[in-house]
Amino acid sequence: MFLRIIILLVLLTNGIVSAISQQSVRFLPTDSRIIITGTSNLHDWEEKVEQFDVALVMKFEKNEILGIDHVHFSCKSGSISSDNSIMTNKTMDALQTDKYPEIVFTMASIDKLTSANGKFSGVLTGDLTLAGVTKRISIAFTGHHENNRIKITATKDININDFKIKPPTAMMGALKTGENVLISFQLQFSVS
Repeated sequence: MFLRIIILLVLLTNGIVSAISQQSVRFLPTDSRIIITGTSNLHDWEEKVEQFDVALVMKFEKNEILGIDHVHFSCKSGSISSDNSIMTNKTMDALQTDKYPEIVFTMASIDKLTSANGKFSGVLTGDLTLAGVTKRISIAFTGHHENNRIKITATKDININDFKIKPPTAMMGALKTGENVLISFQLQFSVS
């Protein structure tokens, strides 16, 4: 009798484990984008991140997200560009792209994760390394999971002074950018 109970428990546990799967999802860079916006004393400005990658491991049960176990973001700091070559060059100088060629974010924890009807949200906390300075930040995000596709959106305000980055100036100081930037993420993944 005891052996039957053990076998039944093993079978039930295996059934629960198979219903909940943990898997890496495939990042779709051509369907994703990151936009950085900021202000200056003359006009607002916008830049795009051209080269970036995101590694993501999630736990699923059917269409619901039960957990996020790993997030690692990296981008080439020299791939941040605008339509204005002066602004692009000033950004590269401010980020010291020769000395610090990568910007990296690594997840430390996930909080307030909710998921229902294919929609999910939460707060991701992790370490952002920017221009050689690492700070812990939190990013609120929302997402949608449908037809083996996952779309995640988020925005994050960052004060570049926190990372010891001097706001870029141009035209012999006549153009001064603000110290706060807004980073907007639209990331897409496929689930196999």
